[in-house]
Amino acid sequence: MSVFAALSLRQVIEKRSCQMYGQFNEFTNLFKRIFTFLMVSSLFIASTGFFETYLGYLLLGVTPNILDCFAVFLMTFSVYSLDKITDSNEDVINMPERSNFLSGRRKFVQCYSLTAYTLSALLILMDKPLALPIIFIPLAANAVYGSRLIPGMPRLKDVPVVKNFVVAISWALVTTLLPVMQMTSKIGSLTASVLYFMLAKVFINAVLFDVRDVKGDREMGVRTMPILLGLRKTTAILLGLNSTLLACLVHMESTLRPLALIMVLYGYVYILYFSERRSPIALDFFVDGQWMIAVILFPVLKGFGLP
Repeated sequence: MSVFAALSLRQVIEKRSCQMYGQFNEFTNLFKRIFTFLMVSSLFIASTGFFETYLGYLLLGVTPNILDCFAVFLMTFSVYSLDKITDSNEDVINMPERSNFLSGRRKFVQCYSLTAYTLSALLILMDKPLALPIIFIPLAANAVYGSRLIPGMPRLKDVPVVKNFVVAISWALVTTLLPVMQMTSKIGSLTASVLYFMLAKVFINAVLFDVRDVKGDREMGVRTMPILLGLRKTTAILLGLNSTLLACLVHMESTLRPLALIMVLYGYVYILYFSERRSPIALDFFVDGQWMIAVILFPVLKGFGLP
């Protein structure tokens, strides 16, 4: 091969490589824009509610009710959209993308949030009327959390870490009690184990989001676990809490233990990785997105004969 031909080939390869690199960057940027929109619009966290409820059905050994899962999707979308309005001051620092999304759209967001909650309640009412109070647990918890129940005493919102417990208990009850309503057997250790599993997981996730928001929370005077204890102690507590989930596996059906075990092991990984501030997009996808990942993983494990 002549020197001229070799140089021409090299130029072609370099040009092609540059084109592929540019296309990859365009795809990456497109993905980031789409996911950012899903994140700031509450559509992604709403899908988390759907898949967490779906997983609750699986862990309890009940056939998932898609209508209930979609009702939780709408309810989650409504609650978190309204929360974004009330937390807008912190978002200017912690999540400017979310603040920009709300700019000039507050009334519109309020309108479609209330519509979504109404539709959620109607779906539950049509499917299982006795379960209707369950769908209002997060709304009631938010009202109690932000109110001064006893004159002269601080609001629950002003007490450190209470927010994380309120969030965890609310979502654990919703995603466990809805499937329980379809159980034919008596409520026992399995239900208690799944309820605790959901509660601990959501609590861990909520604290990791506090790690992300340390800067804005500190400037706003909000006292969270990472601010009060520091990142190292917070991480140690979360790892210990995640370890307690191993005891829940004993009470779960043998066919579902591999999935639950993978979720516990995955918990160690993301707790360690997000023990310091990382990309908000990565945090949403790998932490809140774990429920979606678990639901997708279940038939894969089943196909390999593991569950």
